[in-house]
Amino acid sequence: MKSIAANRHGKCEINLIDERIISAAFIGSFNETAVLNYANEIKRLVNSFQNQPFAMLINNLEIEGGTPDAYQALDKYNEWLNQQAIIAKAFIIDNNVTKQILLARTPALKQQNIAFFETLDEAESWLKAQLAKC
Repeated sequence: MKSIAANRHGKCEINLIDERIISAAFIGSFNETAVLNYANEIKRLVNSFQNQPFAMLINNLEIEGGTPDAYQALDKYNEWLNQQAIIAKAFIIDNNVTKQILLARTPALKQQNIAFFETLDEAESWLKAQLAKC
């Protein structure tokens, strides 16, 4: 597990599930610096896959929000991600407001195969089914 932390920037824990699913858990409030650190770590992992299909599990149960510049950086990162071999992305969110803000502030997500879940088990099952189609 890789943990990217900066006290005032938020914390993100990143690890791999089944070698083809990148899992990221966001904790706290995020600014541009935190998002750029997260994006750089994900880019490193994705590049190591050498164009092989992969999926992502994003746990937003403990996220408190983000600054406008954080969402701009997140959208730019998702534009890059749209050019990679991503098959699906599952979000774990138990708050509809967080979901709506995410969708409104990161329009690049609309090009991805995304789904929202309230539990880790549901999200993992859906991702595994999406990967099995490849």
